Amino acid sequence: MQAVIMAGGFGTRLRPLTDDTPKPMLPVGGKPLMERTIEGMERAGIKRINVTTHYMPEKITRYFGSGSRYGVELNYVAEDQPLGTAGAIRLMDEMDEPLLVMNGDILTNVDYRSLLKYHQQHDASMTVAVRQYDIKVPYGVVEASDGQVLGLKEKPQLNFLVNAGIYLLEPSVRRHIPLGKRYDMTELIETLLENNETVVGFPIMEYWLDIGKHDDFQKAQQDISLRRWAA
Repeated sequence: MQAVIMAGGFGTRLRPLTDDTPKPMLPVGGKPLMERTIEGMERAGIKRINVTTHYMPEKITRYFGSGSRYGVELNYVAEDQPLGTAGAIRLMDEMDEPLLVMNGDILTNVDYRSLLKYHQQHDASMTVAVRQYDIKVPYGVVEASDGQVLGLKEKPQLNFLVNAGIYLLEPSVRRHIPLGKRYDMTELIETLLENNETVVGFPIMEYWLDIGKHDDFQKAQQDISLRRWAA
């Protein structure tokens, strides 16, 4: 298994923090977020990691270099234009092993080995890591039909499975991704399903946080300081 970290985004929602720093380089607990990601991958035995770049790529390449000090080999994949959450995969060399794809703004200690085992057990073309997300409705919810009240649920909690921004792809999936065009993971999943290929969801039980907004960034700092996240 090799990996790719999607690190080319602008981090617009985190401005002004990202005005002069790529989002994966923002410090989380004293070190860049992407450094924590690389360290977690190395602990799982992943030695070859691709990094897609677009926004201020030199700050990423200058800091991480070849990756040798982390015990990995880093290969940088430059996007001349933003290619979405999947498009840059087509720029990479052809693979002969599963590819772990991870958004560059995720803080997690997910077990990548368990993800690979799950993927193989289900003989999947693609595995999507999912996380349960709960929404507490602050009101009583009325069930009604044609003006007739059928029931009332007081402040129910709704449960959803959300995309965790972590994927595992078989090498054959690459052929579905157009070259040089913006292409997102949602489109890739739809294409695979249309072609009757197997796409499965892997539930994440470990710590996971999508650092997309300022509140998330502050939560990451707090979680690390309080040792809620450990890896």
